[in-house]
Amino acid sequence: MTGKLVLTSAGRYSVRNVSDWSDKVFMAGYKLRSLAEVDQYIQKHQHLPGVPSAAEVVEQGIDAVRMDAKILEKIEELTLYSIQLEKDKLQMKQELQQQQAEINELKRLTKQLLDKK
Repeated sequence: MTGKLVLTSAGRYSVRNVSDWSDKVFMAGYKLRSLAEVDQYIQKHQHLPGVPSAAEVVEQGIDAVRMDAKILEKIEELTLYSIQLEKDKLQMKQELQQQQAEINELKRLTKQLLDKK
């Protein structure tokens, strides 16, 4: 960890000049793993990518500031996944409405043809 950790009497800590804290997830060029890749990683390693396993934490301990930064990174990734799901849902809703309009038009034309007979 770079910087100085100060623990207050209220149990809070503050850190100054920490290089590990960033919003890199929202920067251009960030490679967000697909959910399929995350699933494969979890199946293989039994923990999230980039997060230490329980065994690693027991063996090495954790740096609270880096862990908070990592948790924030995971929250930011979840936010991006949620935004993409919302976009996908809206696109599917539009496609469904278009398909329903086409079905209604086909029904109308079919009825029109049947009524002529």
